[in-house]
Amino acid sequence: MIPQNRFLLFVLGCLVVVGSAPRPLRAEDAAEDRALPGAVDYQSVLAEQVRRITNEILPSVVSVEVIGTLQSDGEVRQDAPTCGVIIDREGHVLASSWVTRASSASIIVTLGSGERLPARVVAEDKHRELVLLKIDPKQIELHPIALESTDSSATAADPVRPIGSTLIAISRYGESGVPRISTGILSAVDRLGGTAIQSDVRISPVFYGGPLVDLHGKWVGVLIPAVGESGAEDPTEWYDSGVAFAVPADVIAGKLDALRSGETIRSGLLGLVVGGDDPYSPGTTLATVRKRSPADRAGLQSGDRLIRVGGREVRRRQEVQLALGRFDAGEEVAIEYERDGQRSTATATLAATIEPLQPQYLGITSSGLRVTSVLPGSPADGILKIGDNLKTLDGKELDDPEVLRQRMWSADPQTPQLIELERQLESEPPETLKQEIQPAQWAGPLDRLELQRQATKLTEREEDDTAASAEETWTSTPMRLPDIANQALLWHPVSDTPNAAADAAAPVALAVCLLPPVQRDLAEQLKRWKVLAKQYRVAILLIASENEQRWQLAEIDAISKLTLPAIKQSGADANAVAVLSGSVISTEDAKAASPAGAMALAAALSTDNIYHGLAIPANTQPPAIRLRRDAPMRLLRVLMTTGPDGVLPSWSETLGRLGCPVQTATGVDREELLQWCRSLLIY
Repeated sequence: MIPQNRFLLFVLGCLVVVGSAPRPLRAEDAAEDRALPGAVDYQSVLAEQVRRITNEILPSVVSVEVIGTLQSDGEVRQDAPTCGVIIDREGHVLASSWVTRASSASIIVTLGSGERLPARVVAEDKHRELVLLKIDPKQIELHPIALESTDSSATAADPVRPIGSTLIAISRYGESGVPRISTGILSAVDRLGGTAIQSDVRISPVFYGGPLVDLHGKWVGVLIPAVGESGAEDPTEWYDSGVAFAVPADVIAGKLDALRSGETIRSGLLGLVVGGDDPYSPGTTLATVRKRSPADRAGLQSGDRLIRVGGREVRRRQEVQLALGRFDAGEEVAIEYERDGQRSTATATLAATIEPLQPQYLGITSSGLRVTSVLPGSPADGILKIGDNLKTLDGKELDDPEVLRQRMWSADPQTPQLIELERQLESEPPETLKQEIQPAQWAGPLDRLELQRQATKLTEREEDDTAASAEETWTSTPMRLPDIANQALLWHPVSDTPNAAADAAAPVALAVCLLPPVQRDLAEQLKRWKVLAKQYRVAILLIASENEQRWQLAEIDAISKLTLPAIKQSGADANAVAVLSGSVISTEDAKAASPAGAMALAAALSTDNIYHGLAIPANTQPPAIRLRRDAPMRLLRVLMTTGPDGVLPSWSETLGRLGCPVQTATGVDREELLQWCRSLLIY
């Protein structure tokens, strides 16, 4: 007998086969076949339907074992089996990326009849975490699952399978092929960047690669070992969590020919950046277009307003991401946009890779678009002056400093930037000037930025600022939120203190310091920061882990929720917020990996541009978090302390591919770290 995990008792959420079109389960429908004494029989009706559909689908489900996987320590392991779906009589089996996450000696597919057959990898869909295998069925009759190719654009608003529809996850376990099932509902669509649907079926890794079907026996999707953007140490940590992702079956059907031919499918990259710092706020105006990208070749320009992408109307940045998430490298995407009041359409062929960003800077700070300081030795030194009002960059109008930052972040490192500005002359009308500046790259050794020199020259009024800062009142405030167990303490200026230092020429930065789990006395730890933090006008938010043993990825949400009110409380500039590991200034953990460092890395990469700085030691072990390749540009600068050997970890290359410049130092003390935090104000 097939085990039953659980059943939905709400009548409107349950569907049964009552004809050619699905309808909600109703008493009059069930009464056509049997007498239905009352509502209590809905559970038994649903249970019977689940058993019937499962028995129909099971012949298409196989168990997949990966044997002889080589671990990083040189030992060989055999992974726990997952499963797959037979898709044709020639022996093609669709499985999940769990099968190819590490090199293995062999892959064994076990059919429902008990036959064990070797399999080979034909191709991978790296965009959707799928793998196509091939077995030789010989004289064995296979039972492929029914494929129905439909328009995938209807997935988000499918009238046939609405949100709340009951779904069944089916798998087989091990050599014996014991069936396992779990039921739940379709809870969301367009997840994981538009590539997956979400269900609340409770699954373990045994289900990865298995089918998700509805109560009509129609194939809904293939379950994959994916986790949300907040991630997990390992996808198995989401076991029985009530969150499961699957690639829609109609999308899979459209990719099978390419997979059968041996083609590796990758996500498609366009190379544009929608302006704004909130992905859900209205607005689709392009802040930048990457040079030599598909968007650039299609003729798109910064300042264009996107109207439709791939046939979908887009009104905010998040919708642009979802529209693009359905497409792969090599596919064409139609883009409707508006420029200077005129609508046009362009077609872009998405690329598998785009040359990584090499973020640049001019060397200024500003209040709005008015220059408030010019850093000594920077590209702008001797060209721009305090008080200059910036009007255009590279011929495109500047609306706000965020657009300036985004454009500099994606600027071509080999191309000087032409800046149009308005300069006020003494006793004369403002003068409009055009100046050409060759920006400098952020990445590289930290000492070339001369932070000590820059820290004392952030404005030309440093004497006034220093005096005002000395008079300013700072205080410590415990940060408490009702749904968060983490203890947090903020050191910050009192916002209602009237003095010159509150002027925009001397804004506040914020350093969010994640303490090692063993450090629980926040007041004692704060004593080490107070004097220097006030001197450099960097507010300090200390956060302790929930328990004394470890930081957990589930605490990412707590860190971001504590950071946002701390920005408001301290009056910090939103572009000068850094998250750092408390061990980045310590030599005590030179050999041991820093748990606070891993947490800081996860928080910086899992949140959408809350943090513009990340400071961690090079021995940080990166956590398993999901990183979208065509995600919005991350304006994140990384400081990594290497120790005397100066060696960076191999995984740091990923930061470069994400467009996050890595700055290195053999070590930093608190003063240098605060100077670096303050340098986040620089454009």
